[in-house]
Amino acid sequence: MDKLSESLLAGLALAGGFITKRIFSNHDKLSDRVTELEQRWRQVATKEDLDPIQRDVSMIVTHLITKK
Repeated sequence: MDKLSESLLAGLALAGGFITKRIFSNHDKLSDRVTELEQRWRQVATKEDLDPIQRDVSMIVTHLITKK
């Protein structure tokens, strides 16, 4: 009976360790992703970054105006 309870306790400890490892691993990955997004958000867009977007918007507006 002692062997059975020791085996059961060992199995529960292994399962608990595995679950804890998975939870903290996922938490670390999520924390890294949030940190990366925060750093991207803080970057200031320059005029050079916005020029391609402005060209695309101008092309779309021109197309919509001439389409009528």
